Amino acid sequence: MDVVLRPINDRFFHEQVLPFFQRAMGDAAGALEALSNHLGDAQAFTLCQRLASSALPGGVGSVDSDGWMDLVDRLVFQPWHEAPGGWEVGGSPGGYADEWDEALNLALMVEDPAYPYWDTKAARTVRDNFRRRPPGEQGLASLLAGQWDPFPEFPPDRVFVTQGRGEYAVRERFAFADWAWRPAKTVVHWQVNLPRKLERLLAREQERMKLPSLPERDEVLGYWTGKLAQPPPLSVLFSGLGPNAATWIRELGALTLHLRTAAQTKQGLAALVTRGTTVRL
Repeated sequence: MDVVLRPINDRFFHEQVLPFFQRAMGDAAGALEALSNHLGDAQAFTLCQRLASSALPGGVGSVDSDGWMDLVDRLVFQPWHEAPGGWEVGGSPGGYADEWDEALNLALMVEDPAYPYWDTKAARTVRDNFRRRPPGEQGLASLLAGQWDPFPEFPPDRVFVTQGRGEYAVRERFAFADWAWRPAKTVVHWQVNLPRKLERLLAREQERMKLPSLPERDEVLGYWTGKLAQPPPLSVLFSGLGPNAATWIRELGALTLHLRTAAQTKQGLAALVTRGTTVRL
């Protein structure tokens, strides 16, 4: 299983996608017709019209499932922009993809000071529990695990699923699914706080290794924050990471680059756990 992160147009998601999914829960045909009026993208417009014309009365269960998946993939995971004729898809979708467990491992290392990444068994237990019901206070890790914030006005696991994971608790204002998103303001907040969290991670490593300093600390931090294009060669292996330390540092750099790029372009982020070719991106 992999996880994919994609930048999303914040205004398009707020103004078009979220209201569309909310209405589609009870009136799929009406939601499809209303959405099509705002689209200049020929492929999405055609999908909306075809699904609306064949839909039975009711919610998302009344529409053709394959066509619905094609439309959802396009709405959520493509780069949209506003044009004179309506919202259109333009450019190639950029993004980040990694093995889901490894991406979650990286995010928890940054977000959770108590995460025992040096202990393989204990760390796996934390990740497994995290996926079963992701908490909302772990930033990027919570997004990768499918937790929703802000709370949606529709159950996201009814939009689509890949693993069958999901919960929608209205009283608790808690929801998670195989996909999730964060608005641009949250992404900017994450980026502002990221250097401090990365410094904290390096400080934990220094303490664990009982060293007066980490020889490549500044270079590693510079790579993670985008000040250096390449990571340094390591003279001291990071504790608990063994020969995979260099790979880990590079992969975390790729993840932080994606977060930084989304923040700089004032875009939100959408995450999706994929299963083979079930979801077409």
